[in-house]
Amino acid sequence: MPRVVFGKGILESLGVEASSLLASAGKKAEGSKALLVTDEEVAARFSGRVEEALKSAGLETEVFRGVKPEPSLEVAESVAEFARRTSPDIVVGLGGGSVLDMAKVASAAVTNEKPAREFLGANKIERRPVPKILMPTTAGTGAEATPYALVVVEGRKKAIASPYNIADVAFLDAELTATMPPRVTASTGMDALSHALEALMSKGANPLTDAFAYAAIWKVAANLERAFSSPQDLDARLEMALAAFLAGVAFGNAGVVLGHAIAHAIGTRYSQPHGVATALTIPYVMEFNASVPEVAAKLKCVASAFGEDVSSLSDADAAAKAVAHAQSMLQRLELPRCLADLDVSREDLPAIADAVLAEKGYLARNPREVNRENLLALLERMHAGF
Repeated sequence: MPRVVFGKGILESLGVEASSLLASAGKKAEGSKALLVTDEEVAARFSGRVEEALKSAGLETEVFRGVKPEPSLEVAESVAEFARRTSPDIVVGLGGGSVLDMAKVASAAVTNEKPAREFLGANKIERRPVPKILMPTTAGTGAEATPYALVVVEGRKKAIASPYNIADVAFLDAELTATMPPRVTASTGMDALSHALEALMSKGANPLTDAFAYAAIWKVAANLERAFSSPQDLDARLEMALAAFLAGVAFGNAGVVLGHAIAHAIGTRYSQPHGVATALTIPYVMEFNASVPEVAAKLKCVASAFGEDVSSLSDADAAAKAVAHAQSMLQRLELPRCLADLDVSREDLPAIADAVLAEKGYLARNPREVNRENLLALLERMHAGF
């Protein structure tokens, strides 16, 4: 797990963190070079302040602004080439999950000569990357806590999975997330919730990942709607940043399940933001998996975290309360509640099912067996809505 620095308005301390990280690698900040990986929109808001904070510690900074949402393999190759050309001593990622994933690629590329496409898969990064600080400007993906970097290859999301991808420092400043529009606040916050819930349901769950997942769920339940309705509530923003991180630790170890397989299929096919796609799947996948007794018991705890009184209910009835609450959250956060809301045609459901069934890693961790028959029934329910 990375060192975690968090607070409100702490950006000016970035130089100190970079200096400390370089010192642990046997280097001085004075005269060292940083690579800032970001995108055009985030750079316009924060790049100057980040560069100034690094400059105060004596670092020269190069900036890569070319990250796009849901980055393709070509974007990853461009980041890697830029990183090798500039040869930084430290990498700073500033942005949403896509940016942080590309910062991981950049830090690995400096010390590993092979093309970024050869990083795809598990444990393909051979040499320790240069140190990296990841600074999320959204509160959802938890990329600052995970060993994954995702890229789109021929219409499908594929992972670069390596313990070397975990940040050396996760820098959580509530002010960096305060400029998110309400819809982005909502969708990224629900993405964090999906990570925590799917980590709970995963066959890879254990008591430690469950503890992180439950902590994330409590924080989302208490703070997401506050952050959505009051964008400048920095207390709620900080709690959501922590929720995203906690959920990242949970799913980074336990893995995610069916919901993300569906989200990837509909997200790439219909050009939907990842958070919107994952948010939509939440109540349906909870309901689908609640037939597994162990999952129903966990969802009873989730219902309590949501504020539901389930003390006198059976696990199954309490799980139904959790499902209903998740569905109502989508409505209050003004997010799509069914596939029809995304203009998905019923005729497309078999093709979506094919894409989901190809996501074998996610489905192998799902607590309930997924086959074409029950998956098509689930997609039909998702299309019609609750």
